[in-house]
Amino acid sequence: MAPAHYQPPAPASHPEKKLVTNLEELPKVEVVISDEPDFEFGIATGVELAELVAEKEGKRLFDLEPPRGPFGTKEHPAIIQSRYDERIVGCSGGVGEDEHDVVWFKLKKGELYECTVCTQIFQLEVVGPGGPPGGHHHH
Repeated sequence: MAPAHYQPPAPASHPEKKLVTNLEELPKVEVVISDEPDFEFGIATGVELAELVAEKEGKRLFDLEPPRGPFGTKEHPAIIQSRYDERIVGCSGGVGEDEHDVVWFKLKKGELYECTVCTQIFQLEVVGPGGPPGGHHHH
């Protein structure tokens, strides 16, 4: 999953597509053997094919837009979603004069993180299978 760079809210410029958060929601692909070529998805396979099928169904397999929302506080932290128990996040502060250079950090499940520049508070919300990224378990 790409690093998250948290930014303040912005007006929506594109219609929202539903983000797939459960692996059971992934599109099912039917394989048909035929002598006639089907060029709808070109030669796409694997994750690329799943992404194209999801897009056709009005869903997003991957969320490529930076998370946006109100400034995170201890009472109402900025929520960053991840399919895993940790994610790299970048904070650029607030809007205008409150904006600062991006500060990158590792956000972990069950922990709050306070930006060292603007004191914004972040919290990870696991929306996938959880566990370490890449499936590697460190013992």
